[in-house]
Amino acid sequence: MAYQQRLKPWAVVHLISSSQKVVVSRHRSRTDAEGYVQLLRQQMPGSQLDVLFEPAEDKSFQST
Repeated sequence: MAYQQRLKPWAVVHLISSSQKVVVSRHRSRTDAEGYVQLLRQQMPGSQLDVLFEPAEDKSFQST
């Protein structure tokens, strides 16, 4: 995961179908992500949007 993505673990996703998701934006806080979802729902009524938390994977603690 890129450094910028680790700084912004909250993702706003557009659910296209049951098997397809597109990350629309990333945010540092959940409230920012939820606020953006509200804005998008006003701009795109009927679209399926969701907020996901994707924590960064810490590779320094991998077992060998």
